[in-house]
Amino acid sequence: MPRKEKEQIILGKPLIPNAGVRTWYTKELNNLVAQMDERTRREVLEIFRTVAQKGGSVESQERILLAKLERYYGDLFKRKAKELAQAMVRKQNRSVSAGLRATLAAVTVGQAFIPVKTRTITGAVLKDFKTSVSQNVSLIRSIHSQYFTRIEGAVYRAIIDGQGSGFLRDELIKCGAESKRRARNIARDQSHKAYEALSRARMQQMGIQYWQWEHGGGTKTVREYHIKDVSEGGLNHSIHKIGEKAYDPTKGVKREILPGELPFCTCRMRPVIKFD
Repeated sequence: MPRKEKEQIILGKPLIPNAGVRTWYTKELNNLVAQMDERTRREVLEIFRTVAQKGGSVESQERILLAKLERYYGDLFKRKAKELAQAMVRKQNRSVSAGLRATLAAVTVGQAFIPVKTRTITGAVLKDFKTSVSQNVSLIRSIHSQYFTRIEGAVYRAIIDGQGSGFLRDELIKCGAESKRRARNIARDQSHKAYEALSRARMQQMGIQYWQWEHGGGTKTVREYHIKDVSEGGLNHSIHKIGEKAYDPTKGVKREILPGELPFCTCRMRPVIKFD
């Protein structure tokens, strides 16, 4: 009996995100932040030095400058956020489609299984596409707002504490580094989340009814429950219905999740085809 059940299940290859998409997204976000950071740091320091030497009101001039820069980059980030988010999700959609076509071609030879077109964006795929774009737009725009909050704090601390331009320069560099680090984290985390969301929607669209949890690895964030095999009470290699999530009882989670849903989780889905 166990043997018969085993023969009725065919495992496709794990759907692994294209590293090139993440690299591209990281580069684009980093360039966007670097453009904002370099100009802001240069102009803030210029006013801090020149106005102070002339005996003018540094605080007043810095406030005017920061308001101007915040408006300018607010508009730029608003425009670029949607553009980059849509491009990233489209790239991931193509990657998911290619991965599913390859895995199905390998496992359905001789089987009566006809997949639908994998590039069409409709139904659940369209819903997850829009959700991923919306989440990314929000996160990208938050980089801009958090950056200027930190910059303003650094400038006013330097003025109030009577610090020199060297102190302010170091503080501004820290602000830029933090925003670039956050951009890298967003690119890494969100590109994976978009891939997993589209993978689930694509499999559902193609009539695949089950998926298997596959531990991803390759990050500093290690979740023991995700690594532990299902035979030992963990999530790894556990099989679930397409419309269902997997329960994670770990402290701080204790809810149903999908691969890649938790911050920096690189776990992924594997198509499971059952022939009754």
